[in-house]
Amino acid sequence: MAQINNNQARESIAKIKFKLFVKNFKKNWALFRESKMGMFGLWVIIVFGIFGALSPIVLNILDPNIYDPVTGLDSRILSSKYITDYLSTQNIVKGIEVPTAQLWVYSFMDKGEAFKSSMENIARNAQYEIMTTYAPDSMRHFLDTIADSYIPAKERLYFQNGVSELINAGLIKFSSITSPKDVGNRDKFSFQNFSELLQKIDHKTLAIALSPYVDSDEVSRVQLWYRSLNRDNEQAVEEFNSAILGQYSEDEIKEAQQKVIEIAKSIAGGDATAQLYVQSDQQLAEVIENEIVSVSDLVNSAVLRLIPELLVLAREDEKLLEQLKNSKFSTMIEISEKKLSNLSDKNIFEQAYRKAKTEIENIENEMKSIGIEQSYDEVEKFLEVYAGMALAKVSVDIGVSTRAKLENQIAEYSDTVRMGFIYELNDIFKKIAVARTMMSKLLNDENVPDVYETLGSQVIKVLSDPVASLMAYAFGGTKKLSKVIANIENSQLDDFRRYDIVEKLKKYENKEPIEAASFLIGEGDINENIYQRMIDEHKMNLNDTSKWDEVASKTISSLVSKKTTWSKEFAEKKLVELFNTLSITNKIGVGHPLPPSRWHWLGTDPVGRDIFVQLMVSTPSEFVLGVLAALITVVIGTIIGTAAAYYGGVVDVIFMRIADIMMLFPSIAFLIVLSGFMTMNLFKLALILGLLGGFGGITLVLKAQALTIKVKPYIDAARVSGGSHGYIIFNHIIPNVMPLSFLYMMFNVTGAVFSEAVLSFFGLMKVRMSWGLMINTVWSSGYLGSGNIGAYWWMWVPAGGAITLLCSAFYFLGRGLEEIVNPRLRKR
Repeated sequence: MAQINNNQARESIAKIKFKLFVKNFKKNWALFRESKMGMFGLWVIIVFGIFGALSPIVLNILDPNIYDPVTGLDSRILSSKYITDYLSTQNIVKGIEVPTAQLWVYSFMDKGEAFKSSMENIARNAQYEIMTTYAPDSMRHFLDTIADSYIPAKERLYFQNGVSELINAGLIKFSSITSPKDVGNRDKFSFQNFSELLQKIDHKTLAIALSPYVDSDEVSRVQLWYRSLNRDNEQAVEEFNSAILGQYSEDEIKEAQQKVIEIAKSIAGGDATAQLYVQSDQQLAEVIENEIVSVSDLVNSAVLRLIPELLVLAREDEKLLEQLKNSKFSTMIEISEKKLSNLSDKNIFEQAYRKAKTEIENIENEMKSIGIEQSYDEVEKFLEVYAGMALAKVSVDIGVSTRAKLENQIAEYSDTVRMGFIYELNDIFKKIAVARTMMSKLLNDENVPDVYETLGSQVIKVLSDPVASLMAYAFGGTKKLSKVIANIENSQLDDFRRYDIVEKLKKYENKEPIEAASFLIGEGDINENIYQRMIDEHKMNLNDTSKWDEVASKTISSLVSKKTTWSKEFAEKKLVELFNTLSITNKIGVGHPLPPSRWHWLGTDPVGRDIFVQLMVSTPSEFVLGVLAALITVVIGTIIGTAAAYYGGVVDVIFMRIADIMMLFPSIAFLIVLSGFMTMNLFKLALILGLLGGFGGITLVLKAQALTIKVKPYIDAARVSGGSHGYIIFNHIIPNVMPLSFLYMMFNVTGAVFSEAVLSFFGLMKVRMSWGLMINTVWSSGYLGSGNIGAYWWMWVPAGGAITLLCSAFYFLGRGLEEIVNPRLRKR
């Protein structure tokens, strides 16, 4: 019964305390609402709190590649204003010429690397006819476009990596010797190999075998090596050189060559350093023509780059791994696993998984775009289709007969691989046909690309016509066109002062774009004869053409005649799309920082990151830092202040002297020095600021308040009734000091936020993003220098304003609370 009464007593006391708390809160809230400064500060803090709390939601909605506050970069061109105001002359010129140049490269993509080299020479020499002054870099973007858009050469680099890795792993075995002259090729036959060859064959037989290649570099190297091995026997050297120049019958040459190749293969076959090269069209053609490796080796080399990606995905899908182990590509699992990072680390695995997922999805989409529906859930079929596509890309320029021979070999190996090969090659043929149709209209000559070498720099001159006519029509009669023309005419770089483009812009102003411009926006009519001619040439050497007949017929039936209906709005939209495509693929670049716009409400910084998102993401950390530092300060200051007041004597003297020292301590300077000895993050900074503040001036203020409470009668009553020192301090003194402690807590938030801003400005804080770091970025980029501070206001005003506003808000809140804590400050 007594137990129940005690519980009821405690419950009634708790209810009384709660009612008193509610009553006091209402009374103090009514007083606080009379303070305009306090209410202003409170509402600003609430707004900042909501602003910061929304940051995770906003980041999940926005594209992280563009809006991530640290790694995001907006390279998009979103309106014509970007073109006229935010692009350099160099990028405008590139934007006018590169789109057409990309199709120009496609038009000769099946002609081989020798033809490609002649096109590069034409581009280099065009400056002498186009430019009025010496401008060596004026045509550089054409050379870059050839290197970037010539797909076979780029794909063969990946293919070469696969071949080399499989050879090094012992999964591809081959003999690189296919011709007698290969004994003079350092990539296939070393000097030591040659020395061993001479011990197994007489020099007369070797000379006969090499006689048909007397003018080649390989034979010259053989003669040099032979002289080096017989430097003391001039007569033997002369006999060997004379024998190479001799005349022999076909039977003699054939017999000698067979003997040399047989012995050379036996020597080179044991050389572990032998390597197979497929980087050029000629090297790959030689491998296919001489069947140096099997088609299965070529398929394995093509898919090797995908095996590690599938192994990463298989960690989340056991069925995928099981399929891979049971497929014909299982032999490559072991070497692929060695290429993977430590996937047991969660962060590493998540990044690797996202990368692998994106890579595989991109390939699935590419398959879909050429007419093949194939998911990676069926691993073997997926890899076979991909292998066919990869082999089509690397072989498109190796010659018609050699390419057909490769397809015949693929057909014997796998129908699925051949399907990928045919569909990809057909898609390439279609793109080449589009490009050749466009170029034939630009040059008024259907004999493209063969006519290029005859026309020379005339080919380069016309490449600016389509986009120039599109721009002149879209911007005609407005200041936009005048800005573009002025930008080019007044270029500070001679290489991009392109008066020929200016003339075209004036010539085409307000005229409907030329027909070739339709091809740049995907609406040009393909010349069916050009497409059909490529198909027929390829089919001539195939064993089975039925599949090609089906694919070609389907492609031709899908070709629909298009007529572009032009309007200025439509032309401007397509022009922006062209420039945007170039920008997001890093062919041209937008000049950041950009002023506020509907895509970036507070503009972008010099790196191209969104300032509004940076401001939002930084807000929670500023709040946490300020409140945590202030809380530590108040807790320490309250305990020390009340203890010093209550105990007095030595305790009081020690704590007061520490407080005096802390008040004289230069905290900012100390933090700057301290950051040189330790990595400063938000938690460490809050702790240090809390310690510096807690042992500082707040101790004196709270001690004075505690002294007034110490002499109150109820303190004596508590002491007389047997209350311990700790009980009296924590139950009677500290609760009465807390209002003043809370008041000074508000003031300490301001100091913490400002300290973090200073350290971040100097780059001394380890923090992902903060307001001080935002200002540091602007300063280090030179935009706060003389003459720029007003021109680029959007880069520093948001961060500086946020620091000022948040610090002021907490200060005003403190002033409002001070009127409650200190009755003398209340308005009468």
